[in-house]
Amino acid sequence: MTQYLFEDLKDLFLSRAENINLGNAEGEIPVLIKFLELMEEVAKLGQEEEDMDLLLEDQENFDFQEDAPYFPEEPEEEEKTSQGVLLRQLKGGILEGDGIYVPERSIREFGFEDGDLIQAKSQGMKHMGNKFREFYYFDCIQKGQKVDSKRKEISFARVLRDEGFGQYYILKPGEDREIRIPLNQEDVESLNIEEDDRVEYAYWQGEIDQGRVAWKYTLNGPVVEKPEEASWGPEDSLQGLDLVLALDQNQEESYKEELNRLGVNYVSLEEINQAYRENRTILADNAIVLYDKIPMTYFETLRKKLQYDNIPTIYIGNMEAKDLYGVIKNNFN
Repeated sequence: MTQYLFEDLKDLFLSRAENINLGNAEGEIPVLIKFLELMEEVAKLGQEEEDMDLLLEDQENFDFQEDAPYFPEEPEEEEKTSQGVLLRQLKGGILEGDGIYVPERSIREFGFEDGDLIQAKSQGMKHMGNKFREFYYFDCIQKGQKVDSKRKEISFARVLRDEGFGQYYILKPGEDREIRIPLNQEDVESLNIEEDDRVEYAYWQGEIDQGRVAWKYTLNGPVVEKPEEASWGPEDSLQGLDLVLALDQNQEESYKEELNRLGVNYVSLEEINQAYRENRTILADNAIVLYDKIPMTYFETLRKKLQYDNIPTIYIGNMEAKDLYGVIKNNFN
């Protein structure tokens, strides 16, 4: 509802702004300012609705007792904080001790990992239907040591559909053949999953058929395939191109060498993260995200930064340094 109202206000604003001139500017400018103020209020209302939808989705595993006492309508004035080690669940996580739930969105937004020491700062109560729920702001106090978690995931899996059974599924590579994994219908409906979407499927070790969709990726560009044959471009043939190539820094050396040979100015994942922290614009012509060579904890930050800076982006897997020239020529003008 708010989306339609916002679009109507925007159309009215643009219509009046288009007809403004020196003769009517004095009377029209206050009207345009009022339109902007209304659009701002509607945008805030829309964000609150989106936040509530996300919270309902992330809290779906929590049971609310009908006869349980409500939280007080007026939150306490004193700031409440709590700390605990993050215990990763299939979707979201729990802070050890107080049992505070950390939504999946927050885990990805801030790059939290299993075993991190997390601080939860209360943001007060919000009304959910006929209940109240406490909201938190989360921050990582200390990174935990790498642990061999029993939580396993299949990242960036492509969603397929069996029309005969009316079922969505993903494929996991196996030693002899690919393993077909049906997706839980509740996950499909709650995340609005469709064919060709990309998702992360999480499961406990040894229980691959009892997992769930932990995340549906939002992408700011298409997923493409690499060329069937590598094409080594001439030296300096892409001179002056500014390119984001997003992959783990421990795997970037051969790619950097090839980009230097082609004359490309290389923007690394670390530079993207630094620009994000400093709220600084990245100047680049294009971006290639190697989704099978990037830590998933950085994925959302990367995607948001590339989208915000309006950098044309493609996502590709199984790409080697020798494929760079062909991928760039095939996908970017």
